[in-house]
Amino acid sequence: MSSQGTTIDHLVIAVSDLAQASKDYGLLLGRDPSWRGSHPDYGTANTLFKLDNTYIELLAVQGSGMGADAVTAILQSKPNVLGGLVFGTEDSSAFLQRARSAGLAASDPVPSHGIDDLSGNTRHWNNLFWDPAAARGIFSFCIYHDPESFLPPAPVTAAAPITAVDHVVVQTRDANAAKQFYGDQLGIRLALEQEVPQWGGTQLFFRASSMSIEVIASEKSEAMDSLWGLALKTTDIDATRQRLHEADIEVSEVRDGRKQDTRVCTVKSHALDIPTLLIEHPLK
Repeated sequence: MSSQGTTIDHLVIAVSDLAQASKDYGLLLGRDPSWRGSHPDYGTANTLFKLDNTYIELLAVQGSGMGADAVTAILQSKPNVLGGLVFGTEDSSAFLQRARSAGLAASDPVPSHGIDDLSGNTRHWNNLFWDPAAARGIFSFCIYHDPESFLPPAPVTAAAPITAVDHVVVQTRDANAAKQFYGDQLGIRLALEQEVPQWGGTQLFFRASSMSIEVIASEKSEAMDSLWGLALKTTDIDATRQRLHEADIEVSEVRDGRKQDTRVCTVKSHALDIPTLLIEHPLK
């Protein structure tokens, strides 16, 4: 299977108050949800915001089940946590063949569904699970969506909305384990590997779905891997910052980014306790 076969389907933010989290995050994104629904099979409820390259899922406990247990475990110490990376495939057989041949003990497809409270529509998909130890403790799995199921883009409600996810940051002690899991087993392209002396470690960029998983490998990291933060894209960072400021969202001044010709600012509220950077790339 080619490296293009695996996508970053969505990111999971576990939340303790779904209604308030949905309101705050919608204000930050400048968008209404694509979907508000529930997972009867797993004991959870969710709000989805579909962006240009992936979607962000706010996930809360609603009942009992495997999903409710996972969210409860993620939320042991905080009310909101960037809690999961969900990968995607359009060919579950090819995905499983590659993953298993590289040592990932992934399950056969498990059917599931969700019901949208907004429209009453039902979406269907299959999940492919593995032991969290494979991702060194990060909640992750792969999903194959029913081609007939459709998730609409999150409706824009304000000027200068967030358009996409630029990257998600993973902290680890073990760069080689990250290369095995994201690269060898999942089939995501390693676009860049470099030593970063000022951080005392190695920086890896795995590229899929027009976004990156930025892995920071350092002996200073905790024993288990963690999802640390997000960078969100905007096409006009000055206008986005002005919108957020007028909505009483705390945000830093705009500054030059580490990557050449990018401009960034830091969101300090309404980001669900997740370190969040806004980034504007130069027009091509």
